[in-house]
Amino acid sequence: MIYKIENKKVQVILKNENIELPIRLKDKINENFENMKKQGANIWNGEVLCVSEFNIEDDKVEIICKKSDYAHYLYGERIGCPNEYECKNLSAGCLLETIDGYYIVGELDDNTSYPTMLQVTGGGIDKTDIVGEKIEVEQTIIREAREELNIDLKDKKSILYNKISYMYVSEDNEQPGVQLFSKAKIKMTVKEIQNYFNNYYKYLKENNLEVEFKKLHFFKKENAVKELKELKNPKRNYLIPLLKIDMKGK
Repeated sequence: MIYKIENKKVQVILKNENIELPIRLKDKINENFENMKKQGANIWNGEVLCVSEFNIEDDKVEIICKKSDYAHYLYGERIGCPNEYECKNLSAGCLLETIDGYYIVGELDDNTSYPTMLQVTGGGIDKTDIVGEKIEVEQTIIREAREELNIDLKDKKSILYNKISYMYVSEDNEQPGVQLFSKAKIKMTVKEIQNYFNNYYKYLKENNLEVEFKKLHFFKKENAVKELKELKNPKRNYLIPLLKIDMKGK
């Protein structure tokens, strides 16, 4: 389910509590994580914030989180956890649109945990995004765009606007999660951003730095969903609903 929240105040609170898991389930989670690493996935078991509850009101959105780890999240997504032990992951990203009307969608590198997966720029909450009990989701969005695309969403010279606009809550039979998305328009054409990204990708490779996206896909706004469906790549569950709701708001 996707919600339009651009005119609502977003408040994300972290409780200093860990999700308690049975020992047997913990062992299965750790075994799955180690097997993925052996198969070549470039992953590490960092802290993950899990949504324990959320409320959407007329003027605000409130999200409450507890703590777990990435191994728990991956196990839930790939194998599945009992309902009471689900890791409802919290993440955030940005739907980017070029000045000439194309959505920018990244394809994850072969060395990531989801090779060839299609998604918008974004990722999980980092410790640096947490101030006391408050989670600064805007910082997550800005950091991920900088790391994955080398784009500064705060730069008014290159960005027309950037505002948290959508929230996706996982559907049945999906890895449970809540994702917040801003929408931004960049002052570059498809050709310009492609050249820009190619240079950034080359820089990452030459300096042996982490690569998230191995390539970018561009979808003309009015044909985006149709063209996206034609690609055989795996896609984040939120991706098509996110494009659909944004297209309606032309």
